[in-house]
Amino acid sequence: MYRRQGRLRLRSLQLPAFLLVFLFGLIWNPLSAGAGRLKNVVGDLYGGDGILLQPSAVFSHAPHFSASSLQGLDTLNTALTSNLGLFAFNSTVAGFTFDIERGVPVRTTESLGPLLAERAPTLGAGKLNFGFAYTRLDFKRFEGQRLNDLSLIFEHEDLNGNGIRDTTGIFSFESDDIRVDLDLEIAEDVFALFATYGLTRFWDVGIVFPIVHVRVRADAQATIVRYSSISPLVHNFGPQSDSPQSRAGGDETGIGDIILRTKYNFLRAQPRWPDLAIVGELKLPTGDDDNLLGTGDTNLRALLVASRSFGLLTPHVNLGFEWTTEGSEQNNVRYVAGLDARVHRSLTVAVDVLGRWEPSGDGVGDHMVDLALGAKWNVFRTFLLNANVQLPLNRGEGLRPNFIWTVGIENTF
Repeated sequence: MYRRQGRLRLRSLQLPAFLLVFLFGLIWNPLSAGAGRLKNVVGDLYGGDGILLQPSAVFSHAPHFSASSLQGLDTLNTALTSNLGLFAFNSTVAGFTFDIERGVPVRTTESLGPLLAERAPTLGAGKLNFGFAYTRLDFKRFEGQRLNDLSLIFEHEDLNGNGIRDTTGIFSFESDDIRVDLDLEIAEDVFALFATYGLTRFWDVGIVFPIVHVRVRADAQATIVRYSSISPLVHNFGPQSDSPQSRAGGDETGIGDIILRTKYNFLRAQPRWPDLAIVGELKLPTGDDDNLLGTGDTNLRALLVASRSFGLLTPHVNLGFEWTTEGSEQNNVRYVAGLDARVHRSLTVAVDVLGRWEPSGDGVGDHMVDLALGAKWNVFRTFLLNANVQLPLNRGEGLRPNFIWTVGIENTF
């Protein structure tokens, strides 16, 4: 009997051991890492100092587009990168847990639990749960515009100080613009390990350890938009100018921002009240923000969680606030409302609406709302397979993919 239990335990440990080897292999063997910092990919176009045209052979004039183009590229770069890393991780709510004292797997609820939300009940004293999830994000839109079809217009400096764009006269070349057409590719792969442990019957602690692979590519094509008859004598690309085409990008892999979690269930099984809990999360700036593996700031999130089972259905609501060291503009309200339903003893489906709202935001991605659909399947024993997809409900806000999909596994030991 002892040998049989030992073999079973060895098999159960093979999967997490394989995942650890795989993830640390990614850390120490980056996938074609770019030479520069991915955070500045857009700003680094055209040498990182704005667009410089060919000096004029007729007029003693250096084309003055570099300042406006540098500012425009940097502004877009900042807006894009500040919207990365805002997606939701899978919930750490377990369907099965492990009772260390008794040494047997225990099913905690009739439902296998939600996927992207919290519910109030905790694991219980001495219970341990592990999970792994893979999430793919392929961003397609920024503020409603397609990333592969962005355009920026850069104006000429006002050299004569008259404050107008005159298409006639000796300074008519000031009315010219430079249009830059951008084709951007931004994608992330997130491999996350989860662990949750019950310190007491009502108090859980946990950790989320992500490995992130990010790829960013920017292709730019600049065109002079002429509004003056003397423009060809002043504004041109040439041997001493930047090329009208520019490309930058690369990819990087490494540790993301680690999350420490705790949950305390302070009300349970009351006849007229839902189960209630408080969840706290601390996101540490462990990811390299220069290469978009992390956000570079520390976040503290507090959530009030309410849930209650009604037969096969378990509605849940999460409401909280997140403080960040980045500044008050990034502080945000988080909310989730949804339910999970047991459609079979081995299958639970879940639906959620997830929101993130910045009350003092900068106007870019201030309020993003997603619809999440998913399922958990008890394949055998305590082994769970889960999958979900997030669909943006307001694609015109911030940096958005068409959808986010996640697959994961969960087991108890």
